[in-house]
Amino acid sequence: MRREKHVFLAAVAAAALTLPALALAQDGSGYFGLSIGPSKAKHWCGSDLPSGAALAACDPRGKGWKMFAGYRVYRVLAFEASFIDFDKASLTATSASGTETTTVSARATALSAAAVATIPLWDLELFGKVGIAKVKAQSHEASLAGTTFKLGKNDNEAHVGLGLAYRLTREWDVRAELERIRDSRIDFFSLGIQYRY
Repeated sequence: MRREKHVFLAAVAAAALTLPALALAQDGSGYFGLSIGPSKAKHWCGSDLPSGAALAACDPRGKGWKMFAGYRVYRVLAFEASFIDFDKASLTATSASGTETTTVSARATALSAAAVATIPLWDLELFGKVGIAKVKAQSHEASLAGTTFKLGKNDNEAHVGLGLAYRLTREWDVRAELERIRDSRIDFFSLGIQYRY
């Protein structure tokens, strides 16, 4: 995994070095937008509980939102940054004896940087992205059977996505996208608007 991260960072650095040449060759354009939709943190229900605790119930679903901004250096290539709030996920753990229970919840967020490849199809655009996201999810301290613990993570992970954008006017698009944070297995389907400038 570490080697894959180094290869990806080298590819991003190489792309960044070619950015000025691409910008001179083509008129660049920027865009930004906002979208909302359902999220599902599948890994959350498999979180490592302390010894002597068992999973009693889990709800990995949430209602997320994101802000994003990008710069298209060529008609089929852009670089994009985004902040995603995946909402809260919660689980209930029980002690081995079954006499005690506790509920733990955490809000997951991510800061992402990605390369976006686009295939224009008249007023539609099909796009895919690949990048790295800084994922942060940390619960408050919980206590069960005399043991205090926290659940969550703070790590860099692969971020991929696939979506469609439909051009409403010269400046405005409607955008639908399905994204995944790989290791945390967070899925996010969003629908929103995008403004080009």
